[in-house]
Amino acid sequence: MYKIKQIPEDFYVKELINLDIAPGKYAYFLLKKRNLTTLGSLELISEKSRINLKNFGYAGNKDKNAITDQFISVLYGHKNLENLKIRNIELRFIGYGRERINLGRNIGNEFMIIVRNLNKKHNRINFIVNYFDEQRFSKNNVLIGRLLIKRNFKEACKLLNLDVNNPINSLNNLNKKSLRFYIHSYQSYIFNEAVSEYLKERYKTYKKIKYSLGNFIFVNKKENLRFPLISFDTKFKKKDKIYLKILKKEGIHLKDFLIKQLPFLIEETIYRDVLVDVKNFKTLSYEKDELNLGKFKQIIKFILPKGSYATMLIKQMF
Repeated sequence: MYKIKQIPEDFYVKELINLDIAPGKYAYFLLKKRNLTTLGSLELISEKSRINLKNFGYAGNKDKNAITDQFISVLYGHKNLENLKIRNIELRFIGYGRERINLGRNIGNEFMIIVRNLNKKHNRINFIVNYFDEQRFSKNNVLIGRLLIKRNFKEACKLLNLDVNNPINSLNNLNKKSLRFYIHSYQSYIFNEAVSEYLKERYKTYKKIKYSLGNFIFVNKKENLRFPLISFDTKFKKKDKIYLKILKKEGIHLKDFLIKQLPFLIEETIYRDVLVDVKNFKTLSYEKDELNLGKFKQIIKFILPKGSYATMLIKQMF
């Protein structure tokens, strides 16, 4: 069985983004981190610099067990922030701009990954099925999202270790981005279920791999297809009817995504590509694996669109 992320240096991510450098109130920095989450890194920078965490903007969450380069904005920040000494964190000043860097602002990510414990060299792949991977679903994320949609606020508070006597107040006091992420995780789970069911019905031959919440179905043919991350305003097309079966199984309706008690959780439907191209794929080397004697390692480099998981490429390819 292949192995990845044996050490942080095995997994490198470089964010791709277009920034408009001009006089403005936002300072842009390249954040390099090692073995830290994006939010954890920003919390450390906020504490050290005494700048409110709300002043920081970023385009996406990067892997923890990795070395990653991504761009951040700091409202009224100063270039001297790059002189902060924080373990496993480096900041490099890029310039100033007029806009905050918000989630989804990046255009993609470039990866360089060492895949270990191999017996043979694996061939490149040109596209992947664009599932959300396990990272999206850790720590009861889907369960909490489901409880919020079903208005079971007390149970959600229990899982979040919050006061259950006034659950709405407790949830309102939680970080808004963190709470939205639970809804997003639930939407992502439903997306995965819909894609798996569709591909099983559409194709006679496929590869199936289990994961914690179901099965990934991989196919060898590519088609242009987009599925919704469902919300209150989703309009189903013929190919989307599979969602109705999933909603029935989950015991929910689209209107349940209108959570009036927590209005900041209400968001419109967005669509996600079901299959995405892998760009600039290269095998940089295939050689003996110094961490697994008798085995080989393959170092690969490639680009994926924003929001796509490199670990899904690894699962599909290896």
